Amino acid sequence: MKDQASPTLFVRLDRIGDLVLSLPVDESFDRASWWIPKGLKFVTDNAEPKRNAKEVARKISARNFWKLFRETKRENFQTAVVFHAPWWVGLLLFLARIPVRVGVRSQWHSFLFFNRGVRQKRSRAEHSELEYNFLLAEAGLGHSLPRTSLQLRSAENEVLPRYDLAPGTYSVVHPGMGGSALNWPIENYEGLVRELVSREKVAITGTPADEPYVAPLRERLRDLPNVVWLDGKLKGPELISVLANARTVTAPSTGVLHLAASTGVPTLGLFSPVRVQQPKRWGPQGARTKTLMPQVECPGEMSCLGPACPLFDCMKRITVSDAVQALDELAFMKGPAI
Repeated sequence: MKDQASPTLFVRLDRIGDLVLSLPVDESFDRASWWIPKGLKFVTDNAEPKRNAKEVARKISARNFWKLFRETKRENFQTAVVFHAPWWVGLLLFLARIPVRVGVRSQWHSFLFFNRGVRQKRSRAEHSELEYNFLLAEAGLGHSLPRTSLQLRSAENEVLPRYDLAPGTYSVVHPGMGGSALNWPIENYEGLVRELVSREKVAITGTPADEPYVAPLRERLRDLPNVVWLDGKLKGPELISVLANARTVTAPSTGVLHLAASTGVPTLGLFSPVRVQQPKRWGPQGARTKTLMPQVECPGEMSCLGPACPLFDCMKRITVSDAVQALDELAFMKGPAI
């Protein structure tokens, strides 16, 4: 049942994976708008249904602050739900006199600007990030919301022929990440690619920020046939198309993993055993997903303890054969891509 009572603003101004794991909260709202990070409108534009979204910079000038304030007043929002944003967003919503302002009650400004602040200890990793977002909205709004995950559609039709790729005939390996969690070793990614190219083409994706991971992999696989290097070459809609039309996608805990899962493609996530980095908190959402994590009793709660840890380099315990077996199981899961 749609919530048609009043226009509602949702705000998430951090990373792509966080946005993917927040957008489903609005599914029961007919009059929902979003503030999202710069450069991520391709996500809301390719969502099903498409979201009404405005790209907002995390740092803005005083002039742009007041411009956004005036725009916000004109929208006549009655409710705002802030999942993650800099402090000035709460101030703007307060000055705009939005009647209901929901947000996580943690830092000093949240006590001042959110009149429905919600205490959440996400560092305990007791729920998925998606569930935490639903719980935040429900606690602030005072009613339950239907659970769902984001669905992305592939509308870009020119990128596959450009790189001689055909739907369902290649796999994607995305080795890069932002560094917020432990990653699989480069030699393991190399072994996985070598195994997969004996069956099909492998497309390697990545952004410029992923170069520390992609560069050494490229050096190791320089002369290997059937590897298509797409790192740094894809715009947002093109990336969604490449992911959606793959046979499988493998990635660590990063935004591309969540994009892939949202298209319905069989998706394998490689995760750290550190408590706040585990798949229980950050795993991909979707019917055709699997995750692998080292089966160790990790002493790290907020971050890896490094070489001092007796289990250091535990990510190597996820073997290439583990990944191949998981991908084979995923490939036979039912559930067509969107």
